[in-house]
Amino acid sequence: MSYVVGTAGHVDHGKSALIKALTGIDTAHLPQEKKRGMTIDLGFAFFKHQDGTPVGVIDVPGHERFIRNMVAGVWSLDMVLFVVAADEGWMQMSTDHLKVIASMGIDNVTLVISKSDLVDDEMLALVEEEALEQFLEIAGFIPDSMVVSAHQQKGIDELRYHICRKLDNHSNEKRQQTAMQRQAHLYIDRVFTVNGVGTTVTGSLCGGEFHVGQKLILQPSGREVQVKSLQSYHQNIETAEPVSRVAIALKGVKKKEVERGFCLMASNESGFVVDELIVRLDGMLFENKCRNNSEVEVAFGTFNTLAKIFVFKGTNLARLRLKEPACCFWNQRALLIQHGGSSIINCGAIVWGGEAAKQYRNKLYDLLMAMPDLPSWEDYVTINMSLYGYAKRGDHQLDEAGYKACSDWLFTEECYNSSHQAIESILKQEQIDLSANELSGKLQMPIDVLSALLQELVEEGKLKLSGELFSLGNGRSEAQLSPTAKQILERLTRAEKQGYEADKEKIPGAQKELRNLVRLGFVVPLEGKIYYEKGLYDELVNEIIEGREVNERFKISDARDRTGLSRKYMIPVLNRMESDGWIKRVDNDRQVLRTPEKVAA
Repeated sequence: MSYVVGTAGHVDHGKSALIKALTGIDTAHLPQEKKRGMTIDLGFAFFKHQDGTPVGVIDVPGHERFIRNMVAGVWSLDMVLFVVAADEGWMQMSTDHLKVIASMGIDNVTLVISKSDLVDDEMLALVEEEALEQFLEIAGFIPDSMVVSAHQQKGIDELRYHICRKLDNHSNEKRQQTAMQRQAHLYIDRVFTVNGVGTTVTGSLCGGEFHVGQKLILQPSGREVQVKSLQSYHQNIETAEPVSRVAIALKGVKKKEVERGFCLMASNESGFVVDELIVRLDGMLFENKCRNNSEVEVAFGTFNTLAKIFVFKGTNLARLRLKEPACCFWNQRALLIQHGGSSIINCGAIVWGGEAAKQYRNKLYDLLMAMPDLPSWEDYVTINMSLYGYAKRGDHQLDEAGYKACSDWLFTEECYNSSHQAIESILKQEQIDLSANELSGKLQMPIDVLSALLQELVEEGKLKLSGELFSLGNGRSEAQLSPTAKQILERLTRAEKQGYEADKEKIPGAQKELRNLVRLGFVVPLEGKIYYEKGLYDELVNEIIEGREVNERFKISDARDRTGLSRKYMIPVLNRMESDGWIKRVDNDRQVLRTPEKVAA
């Protein structure tokens, strides 16, 4: 298992020197850092755990002007080394850094009294006592403490052993919860170009593994990129594990299209990509200085931006309207910083992503306020159920009894039934068949949610799907067709497996009537302007997939043997089956995706 630890503490209290003593690596990489002897941006190093695995170390800047860089450094840490210099003791930035650590929910902290060679034992004891008192008052706990001198290498071996022991003994509960809720993700903290490699980014990988060749989603742009190569702690690797420092060479994106604060994700299902969010503030941690419609700076992960803040009267909920869209996660910690300064205004957890419609807002606020102090993923799912009547099925332990499962979504019985009734009412009122997109707009229901519901209604025989259009029951009666449509349908029936080729028929108005027959569900269009009668197409589908298992592959010749179709018609039929979701192409074979007992005629 990999770990990442980081430093915190006042400027010039010896954080960088401590890391160099621990790792042998100088973390200063900017020319101005070397010139000024002060950490400005994040620095990175590592040392070997006793079991041989690397332990990443992030050097965080101590100056107040770089408080945003500190947030970017501590968001993913397994442990913090809080450094206080023995010759200066507790300082203002010590307080501010401890507030950031508490804001980020980090409790695995060790107090390190540095520069012990500069004072006597009495002063060491006083500095340690004051620092522990500050911890108790600000963060609410007393950490372990160590005394070191990086200059004399005093206590460094003991500290290294202490770090390894603490990491091994530290509860994995928080990490497991993060992995469950967020999946594999990496907030980018550096972007650069490497000759011969291309666009390269670095960050701390959390929640899951990344692999060479894996396709990832770059948020908030939603762009798909691919991992060309991975490097961790100066070693080329095939798989990166959480939590570890990783450099990733990306294919499919230019350096100018990537920024610090962007997030690489294995899946786009676990995060919010929004320009508005709701934060539940830690009112007990800081005095609430947030005024409605004022501008603040918000920081989470390695991202920060300006935002307009609206505090809900009588609650500790605040709505943030971000200046630019960002990727964030439910229950992720966020810090609010004074605009134009470095004072910490407040902090809290992101409890909602995206704009809530006005008719839902009051109920949503009540639900968020009633949420426990330490919420679980089930609480978020339950809130969605209470608010909308549906929620995404995922890695939660929610009892699904009493809910209606539709593909990847759960519905309350009330929502499922009322939505079904609303769909029927719309179709009757419109008197035409409608697509999922058209129904989504009329119902004000997200398309991915509605699509799952519509598919379930089709499978239950409550709706009919013809191409991309939904209709009631078994569709229109053949008696309602025009004489031309009936003539075409008769020729289709006689043609059987030879199909009806529209270009070879000389019937006036045939194209218009064919489109109507397709829309009404009597006819299925194939490639090459070939049409099959719907019942015949369904029989062919049954013949091809009958007796096969999901994911089973078969060859085109197998399908021809079962149906008796020539290659001229076999390929168009298979392609139509692929577009209908029955099969997919894998090389020269086809793979079964679903196997109903019988396709509805």
